[in-house]
Amino acid sequence: MKAGFGRSDITPRFGVQLAGYGPYRNREAREVLAPLKARAVWLQSGCSRALIVSLELCGLTRELDQRIREAVGRAVRLDPQKVFLSVTHTHSAPSVGGMFGWGEADPLYVETLPARVVPAAREAKRNAVSMEWREAAVPAEGIAVNRETDAGFALNADFATRIKTGWRPERPEHTDPTVRVLAAFADGELCGLLHHFGCHPVVYGEKTHAIHGDFVGNACDRLEQKHPGAVAVFLPGALGDINPKLNHRNPRESRRALHAIGRQYFAAIQRGLLSAEPMAGKGLASVRRLVRFAREDWGRAQVARRIQEIETALRRPNVTDFPHIGERGGLFTRGMEMARLEGLRKIMGDYRGSRVPNPPVTVHGLRIGSVVVAGCGLEIYQKSGRAVMEAVSPELVWPVSLVGGIGYAPPADAPGHPGYAGEFVPLICGEVPFAQIEVELVATLQRVARALAG
Repeated sequence: MKAGFGRSDITPRFGVQLAGYGPYRNREAREVLAPLKARAVWLQSGCSRALIVSLELCGLTRELDQRIREAVGRAVRLDPQKVFLSVTHTHSAPSVGGMFGWGEADPLYVETLPARVVPAAREAKRNAVSMEWREAAVPAEGIAVNRETDAGFALNADFATRIKTGWRPERPEHTDPTVRVLAAFADGELCGLLHHFGCHPVVYGEKTHAIHGDFVGNACDRLEQKHPGAVAVFLPGALGDINPKLNHRNPRESRRALHAIGRQYFAAIQRGLLSAEPMAGKGLASVRRLVRFAREDWGRAQVARRIQEIETALRRPNVTDFPHIGERGGLFTRGMEMARLEGLRKIMGDYRGSRVPNPPVTVHGLRIGSVVVAGCGLEIYQKSGRAVMEAVSPELVWPVSLVGGIGYAPPADAPGHPGYAGEFVPLICGEVPFAQIEVELVATLQRVARALAG
């Protein structure tokens, strides 16, 4: 199988709003800790072609995903359906839209982004040569924690204890304890690698204003420095309920944690490179489709009533625009309510008659030799990711979040369902909540994985 790797710069200018961490924070970019990159892998086996593109961004709307895939497809003469486009999910990158209140998208950055990704794709195709592929799955415990079952929000955790490489969560089985590596060699030299792990890149939190790829970007940069000429591509696994062991800290502690966790994750990938064995399978296959999963049965009158209730609350005498206060707190601060309101207004505008608006979710599967990458346009939860992996083999199936879309896919028994993950996130994406997304999504990804695995 032939492969080539490429990179290009997608760093924004200062002043753009960064993505994530709550409504209407106006968290503008003030410094660059590490330039943001687009990384690409060109794959070619016989008559089959595919391109993997990874962007150091928080997420992409379906519309922007399509624009980028079409741009790189034209540039390398490839069907856009064969472009597997994902993001690393760093929250220290510019917002590009899709979630009301979670950072305003900069029109100039969004407009120029596809053209800035193209050089990575062209370089990857230009560098394509016959490769020897090696794969590994190695332990990576002590990096992540399940934020819903194991004190995952580490604002008040003991910093000195958690920053140690020997620290372990109470429930490592509720995290992704393994990093999976697929490396490409030519003439004995490492040309590039894919690494897959399930954890939110959110070491830097809401009090920070720096641009960088968070701990996974830090590890990629270290790998590329360690192996000159190689390109390290991160694919986010089932990260919906998984956080790094240190997150939401003050800027000084965030910087220390970023480098410590970046080194720890880099070391795990290095162990994978040293222990990697030749990949058993051969060939390349790809399948991409748009799937409409069941939504809750929300009528127009119900949506209109909720809009009116929020509008009334936000128009009371003496109300302010400070987003983080509210009578009930939590998910009902003024910022949260405003984000809900924008989402509900979009839903109302999307109705056609009485039919509940139901935008599709991207599902994209890719087989590289014996490794099956099963991606979707939502954040997969750890429990669901494990079920997808076990459909074929935990070592050979990589569930990938945030491929061609944004949003959450929480299990029905998740502590955050139906609150933040199950109802609020769909609303701020301007969509009606899913009815049973875990069951339907897992079944769909399992079918894709089995079909590609043969």
